Amino acid sequence: MLFILRRLFFLCTLAQCALAADISFTGTFTYDTDVQFFTFTVASPTTGVAFRTWSYSGGINSAGTPIPAGGFEPVLSLFESDGSGMNPGQAGPCTGNTGNPLTTLAPDPITGGCGDVYYPTTQSFPGGTWMPGTYTLAISMYSNPAAGNLSDGFLIPVQGYPVPGNYTCMVGAPGVQGSPATVPETDPFCDEFLPGAERTGSWALDIINVDSATQVGATPEPGTISLMLLAGIVLQAVARRKAKLADIC
Repeated sequence: MLFILRRLFFLCTLAQCALAADISFTGTFTYDTDVQFFTFTVASPTTGVAFRTWSYSGGINSAGTPIPAGGFEPVLSLFESDGSGMNPGQAGPCTGNTGNPLTTLAPDPITGGCGDVYYPTTQSFPGGTWMPGTYTLAISMYSNPAAGNLSDGFLIPVQGYPVPGNYTCMVGAPGVQGSPATVPETDPFCDEFLPGAERTGSWALDIINVDSATQVGATPEPGTISLMLLAGIVLQAVARRKAKLADIC
């Protein structure tokens, strides 16, 4: 039993076991219509749950990783455990230096726009207490938020644009570029703050003060794998103990 406990401690250390954590994710989109989903769990009534993107204006995420500026302007769509839509996390507004990196939304060095998201804000969900459950979060382009509930899909495909596809660089697209086009219309990630400017498909997201968070479709990271091994050892130990008790009886 002492040997098993030592193994549990070792694997728990590898997995960085904790009740609440700030979890960082990064990735790259290819098309304007791309959407990345996450699930996160709140195990007990919790305040201080928040979400922060970094890839528009750049910064240092919760993992301590420098994130370069230049990514597209994101929007965060959130859903209750049953798929009901919550208020979205919109980009901006500019805040100036608040003294807190999470809530400081600075202008991008190229466009001058504040295109990252800190949620909650006065323009989205005002915060409060999150009830226990598993929630869904999606990151997508600013002009492609959720159309309502999770089952309703996202705005651009609902409006009839092909998926996958690009639409932000089309001539006449609101706030992007006029005619003649300065960026090929078939390109992705045209910017609304600086018409004719094109961004990259990079995104970076922090999910803050939750019990667990998973990027849907991603391979489990070493910490997650270690937790799976930990669970297996616990179950094995319980089974052996039950077998011994049965022999005694």
